[in-house]
Amino acid sequence: AASSRAPRTSARLLELRVPGISCAEALRITLSYIYEVGTGASWTYAPSSAEANKDVLLLARSFALPYLHEHAARWLSRGLTTANVVDRLVTCEEFKLGLLRERIIEQLTANPLELTVVSSSMEIMKHPRILQDLLMQVAAHCGGGPARPAEGESKESAEEPTQPKVSKESANAPVPPKALKEPAKEPAPVRAPPEATAAGQNPGAALRKDGRPDKAAAKAQERAAERPAKKPKR
Repeated sequence: AASSRAPRTSARLLELRVPGISCAEALRITLSYIYEVGTGASWTYAPSSAEANKDVLLLARSFALPYLHEHAARWLSRGLTTANVVDRLVTCEEFKLGLLRERIIEQLTANPLELTVVSSSMEIMKHPRILQDLLMQVAAHCGGGPARPAEGESKESAEEPTQPKVSKESANAPVPPKALKEPAKEPAPVRAPPEATAAGQNPGAALRKDGRPDKAAAKAQERAAERPAKKPKR
């Protein structure tokens, strides 16, 4: 009797083709995120290269995984150097990460030495839009508002006094007489006080030739002082 044999089924591997993916590591990261994050296990995002991170961004966008997409976007801002900053700015443009792109440019313009190296490299010449945005950011950074006064210096002292504008009519108008400066008057001569005579004597009394006071002349002066002043005739 013929022995009955069960039909054998050949094991088939499921294949998933994702266009545009060149790094197998990106697919492993995506699968580990799907199967491990939901279980509450610890999971760390650590791609080995920028190419793997770029493929993770593409997979996260294709399969609608916003949290994985955020992990990959944050990775672009880590470990920035003059050698990789241009490539990461290009990735931001490719995946429309405008806010992250602006922050990277601001961080680059805050370091003049690194900015000089990047702006003079041959790689950035291939991306004129990025170079233009760098130059615009530098111009905005250098051409800011007025300089702030130093600490401890008041606002009034920092601002220069502005001179009032004088119109042509007011400039040609005649000067009023009050505005003319009067010439400085010469000080009146100070009269020297009469020389004092002997102690206790009146300095204004008449003296004789020998230096002694003339009593008769002194009495005549006292009488003249006591007489009332004569009224002028009308």
